[in-house]
Amino acid sequence: MIKSDSGSECKLDMKGLRLAAISLGCSKNRIDTEEILGYLSTKGCILTNDYRSADLIIVNTCSFIETAQQEAVSTLLDLTDLAAAVKEAGGKKPKIVAAGCLVEVFGDDIIKDMPAVDGAIGVHSYSRLDYFVDQVFRGQQEVIKNDPPHEYRALSSRLLTSPVHSVNVKIAEGCSNRCHYCLIPAIRGPYRSRDPEEIIAEINDLLDRGSREINLIAQDTTAYGHDRENYPDLAGLIEAIMERNSYFRLRIMYTYPSRIDDRLIELIAKEPRICNYLDIPLQHCNDHVLKKMGRLYNRKNLEELIQKLRNQIPDLALRTTLMVGYPGETSAYFNDMLSFIEEYPFESLGAFTYSKQGGTIAGNAEHQVSRRVSNKRYRELMSKQQRIARQLNEKLAGKQLTVLVEGTLRPGSNWHYGRAEFQAPEVDGVVYFRSPVNLQPGSWVSVKIKAISSYNLLAGNPSLLEVNNN
Repeated sequence: MIKSDSGSECKLDMKGLRLAAISLGCSKNRIDTEEILGYLSTKGCILTNDYRSADLIIVNTCSFIETAQQEAVSTLLDLTDLAAAVKEAGGKKPKIVAAGCLVEVFGDDIIKDMPAVDGAIGVHSYSRLDYFVDQVFRGQQEVIKNDPPHEYRALSSRLLTSPVHSVNVKIAEGCSNRCHYCLIPAIRGPYRSRDPEEIIAEINDLLDRGSREINLIAQDTTAYGHDRENYPDLAGLIEAIMERNSYFRLRIMYTYPSRIDDRLIELIAKEPRICNYLDIPLQHCNDHVLKKMGRLYNRKNLEELIQKLRNQIPDLALRTTLMVGYPGETSAYFNDMLSFIEEYPFESLGAFTYSKQGGTIAGNAEHQVSRRVSNKRYRELMSKQQRIARQLNEKLAGKQLTVLVEGTLRPGSNWHYGRAEFQAPEVDGVVYFRSPVNLQPGSWVSVKIKAISSYNLLAGNPSLLEVNNN
């Protein structure tokens, strides 16, 4: 195996190379995958969904929690088995490579433990894809792991792997929060804000291509600009984005509670194109657990923030993520979490059980909670949230909502589904409705809610809305 420290000229002609990719993990990972595909397509690669006919298959891996690592390894093993079967059947064996977060965590061990994998490249090394692919096709099991660059810039224009009408845009890379349970700083490096001009140019390009909804994402969107003296903060960035004179929806994801300031709140309240929606991953609500997690706030801070948000932004929908089973979480601390979401209910709530990670402070902590107890708490939390969400959704019955059409339940069906501004893609519910005419994804419709559940809504026939998309 060759491990390189510097790039060299790529001699491989990639024109006509059949390329397939699998993206695992979060939406930020998917953006990386789309940039890789965009970049390699400019080199002449032809994209395919047929793994058996591919020359190269890239698996962009996730390593955030144990189950994500297991999924990544399982996917790589399945693909190497497939490649071997293709060769045995007389076909051309595709090259299988690992990319992304798993490479940053395990490095050379990926090739050592899975010798059928043809190479591995980490998240900070995509600028060397030409060299990497060249080495892979020379039969060198290259492992490339570079240090995080000082600046975060996009590798290439993205080749979208999801519909254009709703698109995530990454405004920063890395994280400097250093939460005690999290590997992200070790994997992705310190927080680096992306050039605001590059962000705005990408968004304008996406809107020109037909995007109707832009979702701003990062490990912590509210930290945007704090690392660069000449960059605006998040509110300033959004103000610049909103100079675009057309109708679209902007949604803010992954906000850190103690960094949501008055200026951002006022901007959300006054700008109708910004969704009355905030994603605020709290992780926990008990002061003792929050301190052990390394989170920079307490329960009182959260109460004051939620009250301020509810008071200043009409019809605000809040989403959060909570963790159960953190080391040292007692039954009393868990019950504090349950009482908190009763007193300060969230329209949407996701949860996950703590996953012990080597290399983190929490990984060496005492009083680890058993998986059985963690799973029980998870079920109890989500059961309570299901009831809370249904109660909140009951207030929507009879209301008229503007919905972004996503598609039909099946080809040829007159049953459509879409999302209101309080429903983020992939993580929240949807609105179902029947239409006498076929509606294209990306259309805006007005619907009246007829029935509700804990997560999804049922509406009557839609009215098509005309909006200025220029």
